[in-house]
Amino acid sequence: MMFSTTSAFIIITLVATATALKDAGVYIIGGQPSSVEEYPSIVQVERRDGGKWHFICGAVIISKRTVVSTANQISKKVKPCNLRIRAGSSKYEKGGHIVRVRNYQIHPDFVRKNGTSNIVLLTLRTRLPMSNVIQPAFIVPSGLEVPDNHEVQEAGWGETRFSNHSEVLQQAIVYTINHDECSRRFVAAAAGYQALPENMICAGILDGGERYTCNRDSGGPLYMDGMLVGLVTSARKNCTDLSLTRYTKVSAFTDWIKSNAD
Repeated sequence: MMFSTTSAFIIITLVATATALKDAGVYIIGGQPSSVEEYPSIVQVERRDGGKWHFICGAVIISKRTVVSTANQISKKVKPCNLRIRAGSSKYEKGGHIVRVRNYQIHPDFVRKNGTSNIVLLTLRTRLPMSNVIQPAFIVPSGLEVPDNHEVQEAGWGETRFSNHSEVLQQAIVYTINHDECSRRFVAAAAGYQALPENMICAGILDGGERYTCNRDSGGPLYMDGMLVGLVTSARKNCTDLSLTRYTKVSAFTDWIKSNAD
């Protein structure tokens, strides 16, 4: 009888714990572990606060001395000397090749409130050593429109079911969502969400999917057929209100990137 009582107590405890986790908004996000061998163009951006460096967002290698990310994570008040990137490592805040940032350029049309033109170029002090785990991304041609319901891949170190970040790079396969439909869902999801700007795209799993980006994934890449087509533009207010993610539409900024990259 003691065994049955103990077993019942354990089961009840496990169920209660699982329910509490779900209610707390701790959801699995991002699919499965990956590596920089699969995504050699992704890097980590780190900021120095109080003498300590910590991860703030993802970014993507454009050239040996330039990476691209989203501007919402880079305040104009942050001095370039307090920024660095970590390339060639699948591990969160560990390993790889570290290079300090020389300067950065936020797109002049960036509007933080609605996320339009959410893109920034970071120029590095020294060149990145190209290898099988450090390579520039193939950038989508200017003006190319990403079709609806097309398979795309996202990667990052964002939240998982068990932690506010992943210790290793994660990847997920999601699908592009019609711009107007995505905009409608964001506006309907919660107060404070605005309509999707034209220079954004949307991806995720409609109606119940759990593969999507969240906090700490900002600036990370969205790939289609091996090309960089999007950058995670913002973390949502929480990671349970909508299984869709907004991305900066890279094809709207291809010419700007090429003309300003070092």
